[in-house]
Amino acid sequence: MSITDIDQDVAYYVPINIGGQIFNVLLDTGSSNLWVPNENCTSDSCQNHNRFDSNKSSTFKSEGNQWSILYGSGSASGVTGIDDIQIGTFTANKQIFGLADVVSNDFTPLPSDGIIGMAFDNLNTMDSGAPTLISTLINQKTIKSLFSFHFQHSDNPNDQGTLTLGGVDASKFVGEISYNPVISEIGFWLIIMSGALVNKIPTLSVLRPAIIDTGTTLLIIPTKDAELLHKQIPGSVYDNQDNVYLIPCNTTAAVSLVFGGVGYKIPPKDLIFAPISDTQCVSAIIPGDILPPLPIWLCGQTFLKNVYSVFDVGNKQVGFAQNK
Repeated sequence: MSITDIDQDVAYYVPINIGGQIFNVLLDTGSSNLWVPNENCTSDSCQNHNRFDSNKSSTFKSEGNQWSILYGSGSASGVTGIDDIQIGTFTANKQIFGLADVVSNDFTPLPSDGIIGMAFDNLNTMDSGAPTLISTLINQKTIKSLFSFHFQHSDNPNDQGTLTLGGVDASKFVGEISYNPVISEIGFWLIIMSGALVNKIPTLSVLRPAIIDTGTTLLIIPTKDAELLHKQIPGSVYDNQDNVYLIPCNTTAAVSLVFGGVGYKIPPKDLIFAPISDTQCVSAIIPGDILPPLPIWLCGQTFLKNVYSVFDVGNKQVGFAQNK
């Protein structure tokens, strides 16, 4: 199915149908909750989004269990419900999902209504690990146990991103898919990154745990690693006040991440996050210690929109291939 780009590759979403009502949900492999605004939600961020009206669904059943979730940016809470949910041409029957009664203002400007979490079940804060929508489709033998993405760049109107449920879209990548095992049972798509290069020069040659997160915009990496990488980007300067690096807007530096012995390139244009002047731009590689003392990398769209990514639920592995 086609996916839609938010702003300048901030995030991506798809439509789903819950009990005959359409919602746009942000694609997030960094969480496992599926939620949409509830009809009675009074938060400002609910007022400009579609809200679920249980009275309009003949298949809805109230479960009524409390849930809440805190994201890197934003939060939501409410009660659980059960309904048939259609995504693409597939339907997950009697799917547990969240009716959000409170949604933080972080979501107000987004065109998406809610979030579809696509990590593992045990990360789901609803009912202490309720099956995700993906798990339900797999358990009902509706799809094979994997899903995959090609994310488009907003500056390329001729490209169309795709989410493929139960398989891969061979028209979107070249060569072989190289797989990396998930190394933890905590619920994230956590794999090992074996190094990073700047302009093909090895800059970081030690193993790092990496969370592959479609719901994160940037590449958030340990403070010391960010310093090492930016030292190799000519003209980079650390902004202590905002805890970001500034790099030349016309940088020619390219960063490559190595997984399973294969390097995947982030081109210079995708190292630019936002301009602050005619010559200086905020780097899309942000220092941040996610789960100290673990030196975890959070690999968001800065990286993911430059590869074809496969999330193999059945074999617990993540695959990458080169985009066409």
